[in-house]
Amino acid sequence: MAVVWHGDIIPIEVIYSDRRRSWAIEVKTTGEVLIRVPTTVSSEKVQEIAQSKAEWIAKQQAIFQNRNLKPRNYGNGEQIPFFGEELTIQRSHGPARAEIAGDFLHISTPDSFTPDESEMIARDVVMLLYRRRGIAALDLYVEKYAELAGVTKPKLRMRLQKKKWGCCTPKNGIIINARVLLAPKVVAEYLVVHEIVHLRYPHHQKTYWKEVERLMPEYRDVEKLMKTDGWKWEF
Repeated sequence: MAVVWHGDIIPIEVIYSDRRRSWAIEVKTTGEVLIRVPTTVSSEKVQEIAQSKAEWIAKQQAIFQNRNLKPRNYGNGEQIPFFGEELTIQRSHGPARAEIAGDFLHISTPDSFTPDESEMIARDVVMLLYRRRGIAALDLYVEKYAELAGVTKPKLRMRLQKKKWGCCTPKNGIIINARVLLAPKVVAEYLVVHEIVHLRYPHHQKTYWKEVERLMPEYRDVEKLMKTDGWKWEF
C-alpha cells in the first residue's frame, strides 16, 4: 500500500490484528511507515485512512531525514551520555578497555591500529562496559517490578538492536536494547516495566496498559521522550 503527497509515493506497511480496536499510524526514525488496523477494516478504508494522514506522514519523514546521524566520535574531549548523564572522553594508548571515573570515560586502545580501527575498538569497549554496568543497574528494576507485578523474576539480557527497544523470550526472559544505556535512566526503567507486564499480558489491550500505569503512572511522558529523542541514543 502507498499514499501520495505532492507527487511523492510513500510506501506503507499494513499490520492487521484481531486484538486491535482502532487504527494507529507510526513513522519510524528510519522513515518506514506502519499502519495498524483491526482485521475487520477493509483495504479500501485502510487506504482512505492512510491517505488522510499523508501530509502528517510526509512531515514526520522530513523531520527524521533532516536529523544529523553522523557516527559517534570517540575522540579525546568528546561527550557521551551514560543513563543520560554526559561523560567526557579521555583517550590513551594501552590495552583495549574502558572505565568510568566520575564525569570521565577513560578509553585506551593499542597504538598499533589505524585511526579508523581504533575508533571501532573504542566503540566496542565502551559498549561492553555500558552493558556490564547497565545489566547490574537494570536488574534492580527487574527484581522490583517483577515482585510488584506478581511474576517470576525474568532473566535480563541486553542486546544492541536497531529497531526493537525490548522484547520477551519464550523462557521467561526479557531483552532490553543496549541503546537505552545512553538515555535517561527513567527510560530504561520504563522498558523494564513494559516487558515485565508483557509476561502477564502478551498484548497491548486496556488491561495491559492499566497495569503499566499502575506500576509507572508517568509512563506516557517517557514514551513521548522516546519518540522525540530516541534517535539520538546511538553508539
